[in-house]
Amino acid sequence: SGAAPSSSTSAAPNANADTNATGGATAGNQLLALAAGYVVIEPGARGRTLKNSAGEYYGTAPAAIVDLKAAVRYIKANQGLIPGDTERIVSAGTSAGGALSSLLGASGDSPVYDKYLEELGAADASDAVFAVGAWCPITDLEHADGAYEWNWGTNDLATGKQVDQSVSKDLKAQFAEYQAGLKLRGLAGFGPLTARNYDDYLVEQYLQPSATRYLAALSDSDRETYLAKNTFITWSGGRAAFAWDDFLTHVGARKKDTPAFDAFDLSAGENNEFGAGTTETRHFTAYGAKNDSTGLSTKRVAADIPEKLNLMNPMYHLVEKVNDRRSKHWWIRLGTSDSDTSHVISANLAARLDNLGDDVNHLYYWDEGHGANTDPGDFITWIGSVTSYGKGKKGKRN
Repeated sequence: SGAAPSSSTSAAPNANADTNATGGATAGNQLLALAAGYVVIEPGARGRTLKNSAGEYYGTAPAAIVDLKAAVRYIKANQGLIPGDTERIVSAGTSAGGALSSLLGASGDSPVYDKYLEELGAADASDAVFAVGAWCPITDLEHADGAYEWNWGTNDLATGKQVDQSVSKDLKAQFAEYQAGLKLRGLAGFGPLTARNYDDYLVEQYLQPSATRYLAALSDSDRETYLAKNTFITWSGGRAAFAWDDFLTHVGARKKDTPAFDAFDLSAGENNEFGAGTTETRHFTAYGAKNDSTGLSTKRVAADIPEKLNLMNPMYHLVEKVNDRRSKHWWIRLGTSDSDTSHVISANLAARLDNLGDDVNHLYYWDEGHGANTDPGDFITWIGSVTSYGKGKKGKRN
């Protein structure tokens, strides 16, 4: 799942050549997979902006994940007719596609989708996938505003303007409560993850190793030049070290105003994702609804929103209703300069999966932006490793 291949040659800001102008993945992964002997299938899904002749939005939540599950069921129902091993499906996607791939992997065969799949006429087969590749997944939307402010609250917008700090403070407090309730333990024996120590965790587990890999790969002269321009980094013994606040200054402008996802004026794409009928946009958090600035008669979220949030959030299937049919192999990537969402979002996903005992390969790309993919060859190699393709098993893999 994810963005379709693009013929565009201009990359999104701060991204690399495997990213198109809107931040989606180009065909790099697909072409490399084909070259390695894998079967590549690109399913379609209804989009949130689609309207029928009556002006009704028919691609809003949970349409996209239902369509992808139906595609997986179709593939599995046609085992033997479609080439490839249908028990070794790897779902890969970027941004919204990263969120959907994560959701597809977390929610395999969950009964909460049954009525939607029956309505669609989906095949009577499994919709579980074997492994997941997720680049910059924008997910956990009901908690994303708080996580965003915890991460980027002190960063100015590109205009140089600071966001409303009272709103930012409110949302940070919500994040602290949510994070404490998750009871997650960090990777590599870090211990409990809280709003108070998450900055240290990100620096130690992801950001310093990311900078170290980047700098170690440079020539001596290029490394000297980079360090001279970025004096907040200490380079000693072949390792990079720096403080969280200096990292935030290095990244610079935040991409989104506050709230980043459930906008008070209903202007965010996520507001459209939870539209219904002829209503284009709706609030999906109590805070967003309470502070609505569009003149709505009610300041509460609609009654159907909680269920739709669960249907669209992989964390629901990993925390509240732990799904034993989930994928057990996860490749997760994010650019360190990506402020489309909080760094916490993918780190929480990785931590929960690790705490459940799953195989998690998660790292950040230094100085890369939204949609970056600097190690596609490694991803293809990883697929071969987790699926055992080329190690004596017969048949090609999806």
